[in-house]
Amino acid sequence: MQIQRVYIYITIVFGENMNIKIDIISGFLGAGKTTLLKKLLEGELKKERLAIIENEFGEVSIDGDLLKGTNIDIKEISSGCICCSLEGDFKEAIKEIIKIYHPTRILIEPSGVSKLSDIIKSCKSIDGIEVNNIFTVIDALNFKSHLDNFGEFYKDQIINAKTIILSERKSDEDKLIVSISQAIRKINKKCSIITAPLKEIDSKDILAIAKKDLEMISENYIEFKKSFNSMSVSRVRHAHNADNIFNTWGVETSKDFSMFKLRDIFDEIMKSDEYGNIIRGKGIVKTNNGEWIEFHYTPGRFKINPTTTQGIGKIAIIGEKIDKNKLNRLFA
Repeated sequence: MQIQRVYIYITIVFGENMNIKIDIISGFLGAGKTTLLKKLLEGELKKERLAIIENEFGEVSIDGDLLKGTNIDIKEISSGCICCSLEGDFKEAIKEIIKIYHPTRILIEPSGVSKLSDIIKSCKSIDGIEVNNIFTVIDALNFKSHLDNFGEFYKDQIINAKTIILSERKSDEDKLIVSISQAIRKINKKCSIITAPLKEIDSKDILAIAKKDLEMISENYIEFKKSFNSMSVSRVRHAHNADNIFNTWGVETSKDFSMFKLRDIFDEIMKSDEYGNIIRGKGIVKTNNGEWIEFHYTPGRFKINPTTTQGIGKIAIIGEKIDKNKLNRLFA
């Protein structure tokens, strides 16, 4: 049985009273949901009083640690799959958050294998809230593979999004981005598609795009230009079986890792199938020179960034037919 954690993050910033909005940030495993969430928190939304519900799929919690540097108090409210608790604890938790903290906006980041349609349906059934922005973040590099292999979860996140953001793209991938945008448009004809890299967009522009009623716009593309950067927006029964499809392996560790060692480990994971079909890896560990880093792996990509000091290192792996014994040895 996999463990999924639901956390509440309450910002200490007070905003004006208004109708309570719910924004949902969905996306498949490793797409960049937490990156988008941090960008929004550090930008326009920091002016509001926020509550954030985050659900992780796996045996150890990492994303919560990555958000600790954003002036947020962390409160754990329940455990279990956010998708499977929509009719129970999840809805009651939202009502309790509203009663106690009076947020102006609630942000929900479900796990990468949650069904977006079920989350939207449940949120709409709660009195006193308005489902507002619905984002889906898509990993451009692995779009075709995920669409082919995980259609049930993947297509649901595309069909029900209002705004889709293509993450992890490079400047020389224009043909690939056009192809992906066309494929998305066949699945969802009404969403906006943001094709610029997340690092080149600020939160004000993302929220401005998300609020636009694209049905009222006759042009096929809207261009936003800032200094030397630009981005294009193209107008272009409950079945949650994640535990039956995906396996997880996780560990808390006090071991130090060199960045070269980590790269070698994930090179080995990418080249060999003896560890299983690994589709997501992430962690926070201490390096052999005393610094703390966070790392993120999806097939074909491995990134390392500095992070804040932690109490203990954590590593999480998600995939299919994972061999936990071999992973234990690999990270030993």
